[in-house]
Amino acid sequence: MKKIALHGSFSPNMVDCLQKKCPEGFEVYQISKDTEAADLAAADYIVNRGAVVNEEVVAAARNTKLIHKWGAGYDKIDVKAAGAHGIPVAICVGGNAMPVAELTVALMMAVLRNIQPMAERLKKGDWSRNDYAGRSFLLHGRTVGLLGIGNIAKKVAAIVRGGFDCPVLYYDVFRLSAEQEAALGVTYVSLDELLRQADILSIHVPLLDSTAGMIDKEKLSLMKPSAFVINTARGGIINEPDLIEALQNGTIAGAGLDTYASEPLSQDSPLLAMDNVVTTPHCGGNTVDNDINMAAICMEDIAAYDATKDAAMRCIVNREFLK
Repeated sequence: MKKIALHGSFSPNMVDCLQKKCPEGFEVYQISKDTEAADLAAADYIVNRGAVVNEEVVAAARNTKLIHKWGAGYDKIDVKAAGAHGIPVAICVGGNAMPVAELTVALMMAVLRNIQPMAERLKKGDWSRNDYAGRSFLLHGRTVGLLGIGNIAKKVAAIVRGGFDCPVLYYDVFRLSAEQEAALGVTYVSLDELLRQADILSIHVPLLDSTAGMIDKEKLSLMKPSAFVINTARGGIINEPDLIEALQNGTIAGAGLDTYASEPLSQDSPLLAMDNVVTTPHCGGNTVDNDINMAAICMEDIAAYDATKDAAMRCIVNREFLK
């Protein structure tokens, strides 16, 4: 029986979904922190959710054929080290696109309508119905700028165009074809032009060396004072001190954030004290009804790789490092 280890934090529902989708001839078990090294050594395959995978972990997983990330972001996995050990790293391509896209749009609406500060004041008996009217805005018709145009961003584009008549601009290092742009109803612009024109900047790029800190003081200064930043990608893409400064001094109007430079977000972060910022705890992909979809992708990819050993599978992200 081939063994699939669950490495990291999994809810009971996630574990149940993974067990239900487990292919014939495989079994699922969870790694214990107390016996991590031995548990890793026993794994033929690993499904990782949130746990750090560094050189030490990769070395301990000496019998592992493939590490599969539960989700799309793999910045906590040392893909180069895994590749040096001959271990492909796979992601759930498009698996959490819809829940993250929905949260992205929810954050837009929440920060535009000041839902969080009004809700907090109402709990204290403060009927602040008119206090935020002068700084509340429609999402309808506002220009949405997408930084990155992957699976999540495409769904965001469909939601805001179809539901709110928003013009949608995008920037990505890999430009879509004219046919793809027309089908999505999006317009390509340079990064600086995206920042200048967007009423709402929504971030959808992975955290890589090339994207770390790319939204900094200089880039934020290009934005409209009435603009908002939404980040459901990775916190490290934004220079967080620069974002805090921009929010405090009115360079931009507000932000909706699900990810942060350091997680969990410190309780003394200025972001938690601002009523023009909506914060959620990196929960974009976390919906109980999407767990079965994510589990199916993980298990189908593992079964396909086990049968073919095809390192060219679309889901594998460290091909260049494999030996």
